[in-house]
Amino acid sequence: IVDSRSASRLESCMEKLGQQQRQCVRLAFVDGYTHSDIARTLSTPLGTVKSWLRRSLQSLKQCMDA
Repeated sequence: IVDSRSASRLESCMEKLGQQQRQCVRLAFVDGYTHSDIARTLSTPLGTVKSWLRRSLQSLKQCMDA
């Protein structure tokens, strides 16, 4: 369960990500795309998508924990 304060904080943390990283996170966790789906959608190598997601989740965790 996410309260409005947590949702607001998450949105603020998402804004700190780069556009492509933010788009990857939304495609994966909001739209349910697989890594391969994201790579195809963004015309980006699969390894790059995986790296973006891993780094983005690390950044979001640090931001949310701060």
